[in-house]
Amino acid sequence: MDKIKSFLKYLEENNIKKAVLLNRENINYFLERYPPTYSLLTFEVETSRAVLNVPKLEYRASQIYRNKNIEVSMVEKVENLIKGGDAFEDTLPLKYVKYIPKDYKIISPKIMEMKSIKTDKEIEFIKMASKISKKSLEYGIDYLLNSKEEIKEIELAAEIEYSMKKKGSIKPAFDTIVISNKKTALPHGMPSKDIIKNIVLIDIGAVYEGYCSDITRTILLREDKKYREIYELVNSVKNEVEDHIKEGTVIRELDNMAKELMGDYKKYFIHSLGHGVGVNVHEEPSISSKIEENLILKKNMIITIEPGIYLNDFGVRIEDLYLVKKNGFKNLSS
Repeated sequence: MDKIKSFLKYLEENNIKKAVLLNRENINYFLERYPPTYSLLTFEVETSRAVLNVPKLEYRASQIYRNKNIEVSMVEKVENLIKGGDAFEDTLPLKYVKYIPKDYKIISPKIMEMKSIKTDKEIEFIKMASKISKKSLEYGIDYLLNSKEEIKEIELAAEIEYSMKKKGSIKPAFDTIVISNKKTALPHGMPSKDIIKNIVLIDIGAVYEGYCSDITRTILLREDKKYREIYELVNSVKNEVEDHIKEGTVIRELDNMAKELMGDYKKYFIHSLGHGVGVNVHEEPSISSKIEENLILKKNMIITIEPGIYLNDFGVRIEDLYLVKKNGFKNLSS
């Protein structure tokens, strides 16, 4: 059963007549392609259809989204669509809250659940996004290592983003991270005019047809005993944990395993082990020891594994993207 029919069935079973979606990534999910800039998606149980609602300036261009499951309609006032709905996302902008009925339902948990399992088409899009980011990362590393001049963090970030754009990425999946030296101790540090030296952490993602990739590499620019020790530990943790990626694995056990493998350094591992990736760069499932005990990996989930150790004067993180299979995984970053 396709996404739209499955969601309409869920709405009917929960006595919902009309669901209204404004979240861009959720609309992207149901369209399975990058949506118009201004758009809403409604699901009408009575007519068993989804309708892409767009303003006049988007109407002609939006005809490409029309198919047997999706109608395209021109909308003048968003408020009127809100008033006619009885189910909404939990990200509904505050300015529209006054228009929702008293008895409404939140549909975000169901959409999040659906998004966690990828269709064949989504998998191909994410594979393409991953290919773009991988090739652009390789380009960036070559650019850095072969340059005869000093390179600034922000300059390398720009080169990598330009490469991703040339290769077909709509935009970066998130703010590109290129940080060096002591700033690598910051998991989400931002690139600056600092000259890259000693050690550099690069975390990037591409977007292809609205679907994201996510990859991180740490490069040692000079040989240092402590750098090498932490790098090899983080890499060995990632390699050990990935061997347990398959359908049926209890998710929280992966995070617990990573921490155990880090030994005394586990206190410097200050984020979860990974996350789902799709139209959002962070989706369910969260690869964390804090989630429910009974949650397991399922076939066609796409997740990251990204162990990191962040000391006072530097940090190391390595991240790959994985497709969960029945008896194992496919590394989309390798």
